[in-house]
Amino acid sequence: MPKNSPEFTFFLEALETFENLLHAETQAIAAKHLKSIEEIIERKDENLRALLEAKERIEIDPRSISEADALVDQVLDLQEKNVESFRRLFQKQFKLSQGMEDSEKPIDRKLRKAYFAVSEDRMPETDN
Repeated sequence: MPKNSPEFTFFLEALETFENLLHAETQAIAAKHLKSIEEIIERKDENLRALLEAKERIEIDPRSISEADALVDQVLDLQEKNVESFRRLFQKQFKLSQGMEDSEKPIDRKLRKAYFAVSEDRMPETDN
């Protein structure tokens, strides 16, 4: 089956849609928007089913076509990064819910330490 067939075109479109969903998932994870993450995961599952069906119909290894091969690599890389980001988010949320971690942002923590830390080398000299 040639790479310009309707079946292969559908496969590429499904793969591109999956990539777009991964980008949306990346943003939702960064924003810590759990509802969006959940919705995107559901859409990814639906798209993955369509993608696998499309792969079955093309009857060739998509990796044998450079355009598809590069896109598959991008999708796999994004998926791996999202899994790791989500794992970190989940661990942090779990620690927060268990009271094991402070919800203070790193920049806030640095500012607090910079302005409120009391140490002898930071105290101004006074002649009393």
